[in-house]
Amino acid sequence: MSPFSPQVKSVESFQRDIEPAIIAARNELVTAENFMAYKNGYSIDHYTRDNNTLYAFHSRMFFFTELDTDHIRDTYNKHLLPLGFELSEKRWTSNGVEIVNFLWVNDEYQAVVSSTTRVGEQTGTHYYTQDTPSDGSTGNPPQMIDQPGRIPDWFDPNLPPAGQG
Repeated sequence: MSPFSPQVKSVESFQRDIEPAIIAARNELVTAENFMAYKNGYSIDHYTRDNNTLYAFHSRMFFFTELDTDHIRDTYNKHLLPLGFELSEKRWTSNGVEIVNFLWVNDEYQAVVSSTTRVGEQTGTHYYTQDTPSDGSTGNPPQMIDQPGRIPDWFDPNLPPAGQG
């Protein structure tokens, strides 16, 4: 663990301990039938702060047609609250469209799961970590652990990202 933030779990621990639950929830919500588009890919970036190497995990953002915000909240809650995540919810109107944003935050892993619904239009969801150390367990922290379901079976990697098709 990094002396910079000893209470924060590693990027490898996030992938082993937390990411499978996030993937399970997301894959319950985002399906081949309701998938619309995606943005970005998966990455682990590294940077130095106070002579410590830290990592930031970023997931792909999926856009989909599920607009039932109660269902979205309940699905993520079922998977994430038992793992120590806390939910915050914000609602507002933009250009006449109601926006509902859920953030599930886990301080121990510096992890955030985000779901934003433009009611009547679409939902976007992604997850990330920030300022996480490495525990050295993989030998190459920027290399992702192979995670079943991270890329859903139905997902076509040949599809262009949103805004590039």
